[in-house]
Amino acid sequence: MLKQLGNFSDAEMHFLDNQLYTRYLDKNEILDESGSISTSLFYIVKGSFYQYYRNEYVEEEIITDLHVEGEWAINLQSLVMQQPAKATLKAFEKSEVRELKLQDLHELIAVSQRFLQFNKLLNAPNLKMDFYNENMSPAEKYNHLLQTKPQLIQTFPLSMIASFLKIRPETLSRVRANITF
Repeated sequence: MLKQLGNFSDAEMHFLDNQLYTRYLDKNEILDESGSISTSLFYIVKGSFYQYYRNEYVEEEIITDLHVEGEWAINLQSLVMQQPAKATLKAFEKSEVRELKLQDLHELIAVSQRFLQFNKLLNAPNLKMDFYNENMSPAEKYNHLLQTKPQLIQTFPLSMIASFLKIRPETLSRVRANITF
């Protein structure tokens, strides 16, 4: 859970474990809802989640992020700015998460400065930012996803992958048809 952040002592790991809450969610259950202020970081123990906002003009969900087992899921802008979230974080399948409340993270940092390493989660460039780059072709976006997070393609349906990549499903089908392994 903390390997991507740095090295922590056994005592620090134990202290962190005491601050985490385990939550079990059913498919389509909302973990963090748009309009509310996010107060937690979530480590995905089992399952997968997607983040989306509703486009009222075309009445569809626009996928902004996809999360799988072994990752942290955060409604980043809401958590950092303490403003109402624009996106909803929803379970794609039956899932288990470990929740770390922001207040508890502050307590951890007061005990050990090593917990400041959680800032890596809050400051890390997100994979999704690459897809907002207008210079990337649909094929480049899909190949980037194949290289960096192939588990997303194995977990989520192509319609969600297409929305996440900001391309039409038909375009994704053409891109996939032209890939040689």
